[in-house]
Amino acid sequence: MKSALSEDEVKVTAVRRPGADLTARDLCLWMIERVPYFAVPRYIEFRDELPKSSVGRILKYQLRDDGRTPQTWDRDESDMKFQKR
Repeated sequence: MKSALSEDEVKVTAVRRPGADLTARDLCLWMIERVPYFAVPRYIEFRDELPKSSVGRILKYQLRDDGRTPQTWDRDESDMKFQKR
């Protein structure tokens, strides 16, 4: 997603496995330990399914066009803080 202050912000759109109770905060904490700080997403959104073409490919352009939705979690609006490493 576009940022007014710097480079694009990272957003993850994911589908939970049935019965999973994973939260956006939990996913973000997991990523902090495993990816470079600039790849830790600011936004996380869970959906029931991802938009797909008639041949089953994920429609990434549609996810980009959707941007931030009311269901999108924003790390900057949470109490999460972490050190750049």
